[in-house]
Amino acid sequence: MIAAKTLDEMIAASRLGEAITAAVATVDGLMTGVHVEAHPGKLDIYDIVKREVVAAPGVAIGWSRIRAAREVDGDYQTPIEFTAYIVAEDYANLTEKRRIPRETVAHGIGNYLLDILHDHEAAYWGLAGITAPYETPPPEMRPVFTAKAYEQGACFYAVTWTQGLIGVGASHFAGATPAVDEDGQRLVFPDDESIPEWIEAVVGDTDEEAP
Repeated sequence: MIAAKTLDEMIAASRLGEAITAAVATVDGLMTGVHVEAHPGKLDIYDIVKREVVAAPGVAIGWSRIRAAREVDGDYQTPIEFTAYIVAEDYANLTEKRRIPRETVAHGIGNYLLDILHDHEAAYWGLAGITAPYETPPPEMRPVFTAKAYEQGACFYAVTWTQGLIGVGASHFAGATPAVDEDGQRLVFPDDESIPEWIEAVVGDTDEEAP
């Protein structure tokens, strides 16, 4: 049965904030000339249009969904669906003396973010205990703006991907290591409390004599 936790223990066990902070720091360090910030959750299009979340050109990184933990290789992974909102305006390239359309600016930022998500080093955000972005569903970019929003001088895209936080639950392979009795017929644990539930369910009571 799951153990009781205090509020402080529940807060300490949550690693979502750590993952967001690390992702923002990594992307910010890789994107020169782009504002990169964190946001607390899913954004409404009108929040983005107000330009109060992040200045253009900018990327606001947060999350949109947390799925129930699933067991993989004896550990638990909590799949987190991340979302990066991209805000872009028309850009004046002073070097080439030309105007670059806002959608081209957004596509450039979004494509580079997808490249980061496919990088075997950067996509871990410098963290241990996190998976690479899942291949299913794969990272993707899509527009999230209307014609009315476009008329106000900016365009908005969302890049979404899923990663798993590892080690949320206890491993099936944690705990005391059993020995084998002299006859080689049964497992012997130091005490009853150290018998993992999954082993006890399979082999039954280890105190019973083998037939």
